[in-house]
Amino acid sequence: MIASEADITDERIRELAVRYDTRGPRYTSYPTAPQWTAAVDNGVYRDVLQRHDGGRPVSVYVHIPFCARLCLYCACNVRLTGKQAFVERYLAALRKETETVAGLFSRRPHVAQLHLGGGTPTFLSTEQLARAIDHLDTCFSSTPDAERSIEVDPRITSREHLQMLHSRGFRRISIGVQDLDPRVQEAVGRRYGEDDLAEFVAAARRTGFREVNLDLMYGLPCQTEQTWRRTVEAIVAIRPDRLAVFGYAHVPWMKPHQKSLERFGLPGAEERLSLAITCRRLLVDAGYHAVGLDHFALPDDSLARAFREGRVHRNFMGYTVQGAETMVAVGASSIGDFPAAYVHNDVSADGYIERVESDGLAVVKGHVMSFDDRLRRRIIVRLMGNFHVLPAQIEREFGIVFADHFASEITQLDRFTDEGILRKDADGWHATLEGTFVIRNVAMVFDRWLRPDRADTARYSRTI
Repeated sequence: MIASEADITDERIRELAVRYDTRGPRYTSYPTAPQWTAAVDNGVYRDVLQRHDGGRPVSVYVHIPFCARLCLYCACNVRLTGKQAFVERYLAALRKETETVAGLFSRRPHVAQLHLGGGTPTFLSTEQLARAIDHLDTCFSSTPDAERSIEVDPRITSREHLQMLHSRGFRRISIGVQDLDPRVQEAVGRRYGEDDLAEFVAAARRTGFREVNLDLMYGLPCQTEQTWRRTVEAIVAIRPDRLAVFGYAHVPWMKPHQKSLERFGLPGAEERLSLAITCRRLLVDAGYHAVGLDHFALPDDSLARAFREGRVHRNFMGYTVQGAETMVAVGASSIGDFPAAYVHNDVSADGYIERVESDGLAVVKGHVMSFDDRLRRRIIVRLMGNFHVLPAQIEREFGIVFADHFASEITQLDRFTDEGILRKDADGWHATLEGTFVIRNVAMVFDRWLRPDRADTARYSRTI
């Protein structure tokens, strides 16, 4: 049982940040993307699909890269276009890839979780989006309790969009708010009023959406402790079911448009940490449960329940209660997650379209899993999602002797135990409240691919 939030002081959190903050993966995958190579191509992907047990439920992710305008903090794969001919060509490629993938399974896959992301899926017209969803439903069948969710931008999402989505079984929407302060919004190029947001959420709930997710982001230009507090308090008043709270990743060498934010000044490490602490305190005081690295959920939300029961799953969609081991992903830049391999599509929308038109698939790199990769992935996923390492569970699943296979790792886990980061009992190791703040550092213990002395670790974000 993790202790109460009141049992850890802000000073202790800052002490942990000084002691443990380094660069490391967020472990939405293991091995992480820097280890993937072009040796995994369409041919390898076809073999993975044909060998997969099609009788087990899957998750499906669909990437719609289009946006009406560019938010300057964005690090996602987006495409700004007003050319409907190009949009239709992309949708045709999406249909062809979906048909190719579904046709390679040994039997028609059942979908436990469907998520449409981007970009902004509701950039598409209601008719285009409905057509895309209906085609997915011809290729895949859904389990009775399948979760369907979509990312929306309230500025361009109509009531007709909401009604159409609800009629096709969508019950969860995610909205990237980031910040409600007008000065911050002006700097990042995403202007949207607090009252407008509250009305949109109310409209979604009237339509029948049971679960509303909001995303917030700290570390943006012009954010101060005072303005950030007002934003979080306003969000609490709207009462979303879940929140994801991310630190802004400033990577202008990858996303050159982010360079323009530097003229406003960006919060330093100490300021970012204060903003993160403030948000966490306000959300927990308002009744939200902290889940994993960066999610918060109301006590009766399915994610909060799953966390209490130790069955949270983590993949490229983030934290989820649907533990399907396979995530089929279609669209430009999408990443498929299979027990045997990861497959990554061409990032460019143009390149994606050309590859699919030519061969039905668009894989440009990936990673085929060894036994050791799969073993360590299972440990890391459970650490990141449920904050524990349970040796007996791992031994049953993989037929190993945990103490023999992970002798050096156990020494490091015991060091974390001595430092109050982990608690050890007869079942294994469990993160303390302090440990939840540095869980990425604990997960790094099991990462055989990670070389902290190598220059490429600079591509990772700070662990706290």
